Amino acid sequence: MFLLNTFLAAALVWGELIDALVARTSFDAPNYRYSSFSYTQLTSNRYATSLPSPVSFPTPFAPPFSEASTLLPTGVTYTTYSFNPTATAAPKSETEQYGQEAYHDLWTTLSYTDAPPFTTTVSPSAVPSTELVFPPALTPFLANPTKKLPANFIWGVAGSAWQIEGGLQLEGRGPSVLDTTGSIQANDSATDSNAAVMNYFLYKQDIARLAALGVPYYSFSISWTRIVPFGVAGSPVNTEGLAHYDDVINTCLEYGVTPIVTLTHADYPSSVAADMGNLSTHFLYYAQQVMTRYADRVPYWVTFNEPNIAIGYIFTDYSILKDLLLAHAAVYHWYKETLGGTAQITIKFANNLALPLDSTNSTHLDSALRYQDFILGIMGNPILLGEQIPSEVLNTPNINLTALTDEELATVKGTVDFISIDPYVSQYALPAPEGIETCATNSSNPLWPACVSLTNVQSNGWLMGQASNAYAYIAPQYVRQQLGYIWNTFRPKGILVAEYGFNPFDDAKRSLDAQRYDLERTLYYHFFLREVITAIHEDGINVIGALAWSVLDNNEFGSFDNMYGLQTVNRTDGRFERHYKRSFFDYVDFFHQHIES
Repeated sequence: MFLLNTFLAAALVWGELIDALVARTSFDAPNYRYSSFSYTQLTSNRYATSLPSPVSFPTPFAPPFSEASTLLPTGVTYTTYSFNPTATAAPKSETEQYGQEAYHDLWTTLSYTDAPPFTTTVSPSAVPSTELVFPPALTPFLANPTKKLPANFIWGVAGSAWQIEGGLQLEGRGPSVLDTTGSIQANDSATDSNAAVMNYFLYKQDIARLAALGVPYYSFSISWTRIVPFGVAGSPVNTEGLAHYDDVINTCLEYGVTPIVTLTHADYPSSVAADMGNLSTHFLYYAQQVMTRYADRVPYWVTFNEPNIAIGYIFTDYSILKDLLLAHAAVYHWYKETLGGTAQITIKFANNLALPLDSTNSTHLDSALRYQDFILGIMGNPILLGEQIPSEVLNTPNINLTALTDEELATVKGTVDFISIDPYVSQYALPAPEGIETCATNSSNPLWPACVSLTNVQSNGWLMGQASNAYAYIAPQYVRQQLGYIWNTFRPKGILVAEYGFNPFDDAKRSLDAQRYDLERTLYYHFFLREVITAIHEDGINVIGALAWSVLDNNEFGSFDNMYGLQTVNRTDGRFERHYKRSFFDYVDFFHQHIES
């Protein structure tokens, strides 16, 4: 009976507690009611904060040109050229090797439908305050992590010469391997870059627009053939090209923007592409002309952009891999040891991490690792680890690639101060349908030599993320694995995300207002950067910076439909007017909220 009474008493207490909870739940239920309606102002005019200017450095990164000029080769001709498309080519017997007629002959097989509307540099004007008003706020809808990025985090935007400059045949520039894209003679229906977005003449305004929005870093490339029109060592140097990039760098500093300079971004001189066995000599000759003049003001240099995938879309033979490695190393050693430069130098790798489609399937895991060997190991092993090119690559039949010698490995090892990667997205890997070994024996197989099939569809049928117009995906769940693979495999001092971006589907078909309100691109950057913060704090990965691609909607190697830009460009109004997109404001806002003060 005692137990029964105790049980009943306990039940009574629990019943009272339950009643109390029910009462509280009832109390917290919605209180439906009527009231008077009035409009609430949900938008406000918040303005971007411009950069303090100018930017200066406590000490130069290298000797000034007045001192460094003694390091240049002697006997160099400094001149400029002018292309006249109506001129008649002189007989070869009467043409000097590097004279005006020879320069004209460089362009005889290339002409373009589009013509540059500018022929002189346009003076910048102040960015109107009406352009600097933030779009409707997304926070708190995009909740922000409490962790911060380091105070010295490198953040900004990137672009490349061929994709934004225009004026291919102006002011003494020579032809590059990319210039056949969209040329009339090529008849490939692609879009040429003879006009592009006219950054060559609008660079002052473009830099002013970055500063007005508060963007502290700008990564751009120099056109090799604007400096050395014939491309090769010993040929004349174009004074107009030297003066142009000198002013680009000075304009950056004047506006408070820190420059990051790439020596070549896929636009190799045509003459050099035909003589890759002497790439080190040609590349060093060009780099010396640039670095002696600008290195005192440039804190970061990139030698080559994505040379690890140049084999396939620029070059056709793996034998050039050694040439690229040694050319990069030659410039690194000359800068550090001869010029005495103190800036940081890197090389920029393309890499969309391969993940096994089925992580429990050993062949899928092997495929993912093989893909990484082909895309990163081929250059990452020698440069970052001082180790041989992966055996998976060297042992592939008919690849025409020999192992590096001990001397070559010693030359290449350690020739980066940090690693730069372009990780737009990840992807799933599985073996070629006929198997890797069978595929590897057939060099005509479209999957050769990696012999790995890639997909963005999970094994359960779902896409890995939101697809773009081409190539990129919003798939932040793989950012940490991407960074973790680089960090733990190659163990660099730091990782710079040197390009990442998103091009919304059919963006080119939308109205200007719709193009500017590019919410998908905002989500891509926000989700990506949140994972970067997590990788830094939880995984211990030293990510030193992130540079968005691209500063402007540009020529994505033959098409303006893949619009990666953080700004639109009106290519039909004769003025090439730019407009900020909402993602640019959100991008800047993210860093203002998440950089340690």
